[in-house]
Amino acid sequence: MTSKGGLTRQERDSIGMLDVPQDAVSGIQTQRAVLLYPLAGAGRFSDYPALLTAMLHVKKAAARVNIETGAIDPAMGEAIIAAADDLLARPRPGAFPVHAFHGGGGISFNMNLNEVLANLANKAGFGAEYGSYAPIHPNDHANLNHSTADCLSTGCHIAALTAFAGLAAEVEGLAGDLDRLGQDWAPLRKLARTCLQDAVDIGFQDYLGGVSASLRFNLERAARDADALRQVSIGGNIIGRSEDCEPAFFARIIPVLNEQLAAAGLPAGLGRTANLFAASQAHDPLLALGASLEQLARMLIRFAKDLRLMASGPHGGLGEIRLPAVQPGSSAIPGKVNPTVPEFMVQCGMIACGRAHAMAMTQDHGEMDYNPWEAVVITSLLEMIATLESGVATLRRNCVQGMRPDAARNQDNATSLLPSLIRLKQLKGYSHASAVAKEAAGDVEIVRRRVAEAEAGRN
Repeated sequence: MTSKGGLTRQERDSIGMLDVPQDAVSGIQTQRAVLLYPLAGAGRFSDYPALLTAMLHVKKAAARVNIETGAIDPAMGEAIIAAADDLLARPRPGAFPVHAFHGGGGISFNMNLNEVLANLANKAGFGAEYGSYAPIHPNDHANLNHSTADCLSTGCHIAALTAFAGLAAEVEGLAGDLDRLGQDWAPLRKLARTCLQDAVDIGFQDYLGGVSASLRFNLERAARDADALRQVSIGGNIIGRSEDCEPAFFARIIPVLNEQLAAAGLPAGLGRTANLFAASQAHDPLLALGASLEQLARMLIRFAKDLRLMASGPHGGLGEIRLPAVQPGSSAIPGKVNPTVPEFMVQCGMIACGRAHAMAMTQDHGEMDYNPWEAVVITSLLEMIATLESGVATLRRNCVQGMRPDAARNQDNATSLLPSLIRLKQLKGYSHASAVAKEAAGDVEIVRRRVAEAEAGRN
């Protein structure tokens, strides 16, 4: 974080003095975080706008309640609210440069936001220069009656709920696409396989309907976990102690926050978690959603790999479906087209599973009364959701919606040796079908004739 002209101002905190770029809307604690934890491929606070937006709403609601209860001078509280509204209306990515992994607890996230709110409120509301922190102080006023722990945790829950809605819509859309294709392809039979070996014939609608049902099963599980995030810990100020904020604030903050979120079109209907100490000790609701999304990711990988197999060929593979040709498949083989869109989905699923593993590790390393790894949890979860949403959206629009079956190949496969013998067993019994199998010695045409004879005799 550097000043355009190289000029600086000096600020003081409990550690000592530090130069801060003169035009920086953030302050000394943000500058310390930038210097201590240099960015190297990971995201900044501003790269997670859902989290930043959610925390801004928490800060804004806190200021409203503090005005209502008389905890803050109304003019100062309104200045903080105006600064939050300004940031919501006109995002300033450069004001939030803190590295996603900046030491435990998420304190640098919270203080970055407190400093920006204080500086904007002081300048716009009272004509004070950045870094003056008078009359509004980042800790005494922007952070009044809450702390990093409950503000960040509540913001994480709101952000995850917000992000999940987009992924849920895409997954439900994919399930709907498969249902429609199943109806369109309903008359067509395909060869089912077990252990990648020929088995029996089924309808394409059977296969696609199975995938659709699995998608919805996983989506419903994840949706239940997402809905549980409506229980938040705001008011459990330090390690879950509600007495660290004023009783009037504790009673009013969630209703005010709900009203504000609803007006902004964000997930509302929040309630307070049943045990504030548990919310400090672990991030179980967020981890539960991550685990559900990991299962969804693995299911999507399986489906994408099925598409690769069914589309393999065009002459030496299964060749049961034709995927849209979206780009050349080889720099050396003319005319080759690869299933790159399903492969993109596989890659997205792999990355999502890696994020889920990082999230799960935070449970192993939280000690005693406070789990300080929530920055890892929320950034991993938001990246996981975004990656899966991108993968599913691309799979739908650039592959699934345009894929078509090869009717002739599927008809030939569905009446091949083993499906025909199964059909003969249904018509004439196991012993008869076994005898015909021995007679045919692998000649599918003989078996097909025996099936036709048995069906004719039955009619």
